[in-house]
Amino acid sequence: MNTHRPEILLPSAYLPPVEYMAWLAVSAKAHIEINETYPKQTWRNRCGIPTANGALALSIPVEKPLGNHTPTRLIRISSHLPWQKQHWRSIVSAFSKSAFFLFYQDLLEPFFVRQPPELLVDWNENLLKALSTEIGLTARPARTEVFEKKPEGKIDLREIISPKITINPEQNKDLFPPYFQAFAEKHGFLSNQSVIDVLFNLGPETLSYLELCGKRLVAQFRPG
Repeated sequence: MNTHRPEILLPSAYLPPVEYMAWLAVSAKAHIEINETYPKQTWRNRCGIPTANGALALSIPVEKPLGNHTPTRLIRISSHLPWQKQHWRSIVSAFSKSAFFLFYQDLLEPFFVRQPPELLVDWNENLLKALSTEIGLTARPARTEVFEKKPEGKIDLREIISPKITINPEQNKDLFPPYFQAFAEKHGFLSNQSVIDVLFNLGPETLSYLELCGKRLVAQFRPG
């Protein structure tokens, strides 16, 4: 298996999926893209969690001050909807009976009860730092300074890590080995959900799981 630790370019992401955190776990250096034109329907303002009713997408309402040409770094979090309360209620409902929910509850709950920052990238970065520290990830991504359409020397994951990209079931099972999920008997194992699913279910083993997935992702990666 390839042991090379790559330099990677990631999108900003809200409670990122396992795939995102797995790449971080095996990267030598990471960058977060903030200068792109903000794209719709991505992990930048949404995450996925397994629930009693199947996979649930939680989306942060955002505002684009420059319309469809707004760069990601200027995307604002809308203050007109009680999304934090709704998201936390969904998270508690999905994970309250998980083995490590009570252990990590205090890590996440403050983000959903206090006033969020104005900008989406700040919210995502603050959450990512908190999660990375708790999990034990050493990579600390830096924000991009300029937009590069074809970056050199980095694995470009800006469009690859996306809810629009589907992986066939067999490959999914190989890349993201199943672990205990509360509702798996009803819906089957839902892979590559938000990393909080791993954290609440595997606890201290989260880092080992992410490193395993990361090594497999690097080994199968084919540019372009």
